[in-house]
Amino acid sequence: MEFEEFLRKMGLKVTNQRLAIMRVLGSSGTMTAMEIFEKVKEILPGVNFSTIYRNVEIMKKRGILCTVVRSDGIPTYLLRIEEAHHHHFICKRCGKSLVIEYCPMNFMGEEVKKKGFVPVEHEFVVYGFCRDCDTSDFEDKKERFLR
Repeated sequence: MEFEEFLRKMGLKVTNQRLAIMRVLGSSGTMTAMEIFEKVKEILPGVNFSTIYRNVEIMKKRGILCTVVRSDGIPTYLLRIEEAHHHHFICKRCGKSLVIEYCPMNFMGEEVKKKGFVPVEHEFVVYGFCRDCDTSDFEDKKERFLR
């Protein structure tokens, strides 16, 4: 689906700033608001940070972007143009985000019923290390976690 069509489908006006945000995230994965701004500024030199941040927040509220909080607590944003939501493995060393191919909430039905809880939204993020990063200094932690 084209970005313009997707913005309209989600009830948003198509603007150069929103298209640039989508293009930047579509080619880069997760980024902080400042990283998005720096890349968009290369496409639209006159843009200011507040405009980009405001649009990122609007797009997040409409479900076009989702937030993935890094292990250092800094939120990053990810383009979400498919219908289904998804969850992530996040590398603590390089920041790489890998999509979890299923929703862990699908396995929590009994627990939700037992607790009498009504979930309205959720996020699932697992922090660790990707195969490209050297994790030798964390091997003992991995063994403890996987027991």
